[in-house]
Amino acid sequence: MNIDERIVKQLDADSAEIDRILAEQNNGLGALLNAGLKGAMRPWFILVNVLVLINFLGLAYLVYQFFTQAADAQLFWGVLAIFSFQFHIAAKSWLYNEMNRSSLMREIKRLEVAVNDLKVSTRKSE
Repeated sequence: MNIDERIVKQLDADSAEIDRILAEQNNGLGALLNAGLKGAMRPWFILVNVLVLINFLGLAYLVYQFFTQAADAQLFWGVLAIFSFQFHIAAKSWLYNEMNRSSLMREIKRLEVAVNDLKVSTRKSE
């Protein structure tokens, strides 16, 4: 077997392994949430989720007050609603970034294992 055939055979094996890994992955939002809950930042992740929920309820109240108050009080409720909305956006951004970081760390660990396995299999074939 020449070197070209060995390379093609190895690439086919690697491609099959990658296809298997991609098929078993669940890339939905639930999987990302679970990834965020399994990381080292789990207590913060839960705390921020609770704060987002509380803030959403408060934001709904502020918007309701904005639309039901007289014109002279609407500025107060509107400014509070805008600040609450800004906090909501910032907290959600942090949550999604944390979920992305956890998912990326898991993929890097998988790559480390795959490279280590490839190294071991290469040593055995020599």
